[in-house]
Amino acid sequence: MQIKITKNTNKPHVISYTRTDLSVTWMHTDHFFILHDLSHYALEKTLNFKTAFMGMLDNGWEINDFENREKRRSLSITEEAWYAENMANLFLTEYFQGQFEDFNATSNDTFKMLQLPYPPLQLDDNTINTIRNQLSALIASWNTLPEGETLTLLF
Repeated sequence: MQIKITKNTNKPHVISYTRTDLSVTWMHTDHFFILHDLSHYALEKTLNFKTAFMGMLDNGWEINDFENREKRRSLSITEEAWYAENMANLFLTEYFQGQFEDFNATSNDTFKMLQLPYPPLQLDDNTINTIRNQLSALIASWNTLPEGETLTLLF
C-alpha cells in the first residue's frame, strides 16, 4: 500500500492510501491526525502487523469509516488492531512529553483499562527504540516538508 500525505498551510492536509488492489481512500485532515497515522505506520511496519489500521485500510476499509461512530461500532477489530491503537497513542505521547520510565508497564496499564480479552503485548527494548526512532524520523520529515509537497510511504 502506498500512503501519500500532502502538506497544506491554509487548508486541511490530504492523506491518501492507494491499496494493493489500486483502489484509493483519502481524507482531509489536521496536523494531529497526520502524526497519529505516522505513529501507526512506524509501529505497524516495525511489528509487521497485517490486520491493524494499515491492514484494515489495505483490505478495503474507508479512512472515513474510522471517524464515523456507527461504522466504527461495526468494525471487526483484531488483536493486532487493539495493540496498534493503544501503542500508537503511547508512542505519540512519548514523542511530545518524553519517554515513559517503562514503556511496557505503561502500555500494560492502559491496555488493561480497556478490559480486553487479550494479554498486553510486550516489546523488547530494541523494538521500542526502533519504533521511537522511526516515528521521530517520520515526524521530522513531515515537519520539514514544504507546503504543497507530498510525503510518500510504502506499507
